[in-house]
Amino acid sequence: MSGHEATPAEHRELRYVVVSVLVLVSLLIVQIGAGLVRQAMANEPSTLEKVKTCLVERSRPFESADDDPVASSAERGALRVDVFGDRVTVALGGSERDAERVYDAYVSVAPSGVVGTTLDLRRKVVFLWDRPPTAAQRDFMYLCTLDAQD
Repeated sequence: MSGHEATPAEHRELRYVVVSVLVLVSLLIVQIGAGLVRQAMANEPSTLEKVKTCLVERSRPFESADDDPVASSAERGALRVDVFGDRVTVALGGSERDAERVYDAYVSVAPSGVVGTTLDLRRKVVFLWDRPPTAAQRDFMYLCTLDAQD
């Protein structure tokens, strides 16, 4: 009594079935991985939230900049904070182009002495200070907005 020997056609068919199962398992693994990445990204705080956290951790109370239509137009939000005696409005652009748009809007309505003294553009972030900031004040805000600058 001999067992049935598989023909070459049956070997090919078995090979296709095994390859198909492996491809399906691979696609399933990729889908699960993509879902995990998407979920991890969705839980990340916004850029504005990161700036607020930095300020809170350094005992710098902040407030909304909703009364400033130029700052409020920034794609990632805006806020106002007192940094060691000098208030600054911070507008977080969604891109360098967005930040340049906000900066240009300020330039169009600001007195000439503001540009270069109290108005500052750093990559995707626009700073409008009440008075010309000291190096320490400027550095403090650069530190708290590092995530926004990328």
